Amino acid sequence: MAPKDNPTDPPSSYPGIWKYPSNRDVPFRMAEDWLSAKRKDDDIENLWRVYDKLYNFEPFIPNHPGGSDWLVMTRGTDITEAFESSHTVNVGVVEMMLEKFYVKDASFPRISPYTFKDNGFYKTLKRRIGPILKEVGTGPTKTILLMQDLLVVTFLALSMIGALYNSQLLSVLAGIVLGFSTIAAHNFFHLRENRRKYYFDLSFLSSYEWRITHFFSHHLYTNTVMDIELTLFPTYQFLPNRPKPWIQRYFSILYSHIIYAVGFWVDIVKRFVHIGMGQKSLRSENLIVLIELVVLIALAGDIQNGLKTWAIIHTVSSYTLLTIGATASHHHPEIFHDGDEGLPDPDFGIGQLDATRDRAENFFNNLFVTLVTFGHHPLHHLFPTICHSKLPYLTSVFQQTVREFKLNYPGIPQGVLAEDVKSSRLLVVYGLKLTVKF
Repeated sequence: MAPKDNPTDPPSSYPGIWKYPSNRDVPFRMAEDWLSAKRKDDDIENLWRVYDKLYNFEPFIPNHPGGSDWLVMTRGTDITEAFESSHTVNVGVVEMMLEKFYVKDASFPRISPYTFKDNGFYKTLKRRIGPILKEVGTGPTKTILLMQDLLVVTFLALSMIGALYNSQLLSVLAGIVLGFSTIAAHNFFHLRENRRKYYFDLSFLSSYEWRITHFFSHHLYTNTVMDIELTLFPTYQFLPNRPKPWIQRYFSILYSHIIYAVGFWVDIVKRFVHIGMGQKSLRSENLIVLIELVVLIALAGDIQNGLKTWAIIHTVSSYTLLTIGATASHHHPEIFHDGDEGLPDPDFGIGQLDATRDRAENFFNNLFVTLVTFGHHPLHHLFPTICHSKLPYLTSVFQQTVREFKLNYPGIPQGVLAEDVKSSRLLVVYGLKLTVKF
């Protein structure tokens, strides 16, 4: 992607992001801070915005088919991207229901990089996948449920036996399996309310927080300045044309491994510090990892060995998930990052493809591998609330639509996504895009 000539003015590659996100550069923000900032920027009181109309979905919250959390969390924000990408079946009926809750028209333009033209790529693709999904469904299959459950059972067995026999090897294996299980569970917190989303909370991460940072922010505004995931590691500079200290230029290949190992620890410490300071509420699922610790101490027979087992497991799971996540799909020089030239046609679907890539190897089309490595990533970004098990049914019509719109977003080999690529302007270290001036 070619960098813009002037990366600081306007605030984004896309004219639609006409306001720089509030509090974007505040370090150690909570997930809830992103929502608060968006409510401030969208400025629609306690209503919900879809395109240029405001609605009051308060009476509908208990009856929302996907679960009440989705509406409660987004009160006071523009949900256009979430509305479009979440409703893929019986779209006409859903759109007609909006009129029941209409309040008034919005008085100023949306703050968004994207458009949704009826004859554009995304809406065309949505119309085509609707009949397919009506036939096969959008939810998980028995096979994928079994895969997720077996991952959790394997993690629990390895961790408990590891604590019982004070085995570091079993603890490491438990951590690897937990990393895979957490990636797999990410599929479930995207879906309508279900108990398997809490498998995500077996790690130091929070399914509630990731619905905000990963779905509402990263999925809907991928690699733009509205994507909070680009700021979670202040030691990395994902966006092009930004000043970069020498330690970022030359040593990130070394310290990245440390960051991957301690990333979950930073997350859990930050969460409990904010809870302790009264800045956020303790959620019941936040206690799962503490229950794990108590159980492991009881099995180990003493605090030191139980704590060691717990620490090894979560350090290894952190390294596993973050290594896979950083090199999975979003940070190769050919992939859009805000500061690069924006699309002439800012269609939502084309924007997702511009900021996402699939791996070229057929190996990653295996359902289990897809589940534990963030596979089928472009399709997942286009339709995040469809279970990974149903994405293969959409591949043919997706490829057909891509060809008709003359789009060219070929897969990239995993080795290329992860390797170091050096040029006169870019250094890609473990998939992280860093601007370098030689």
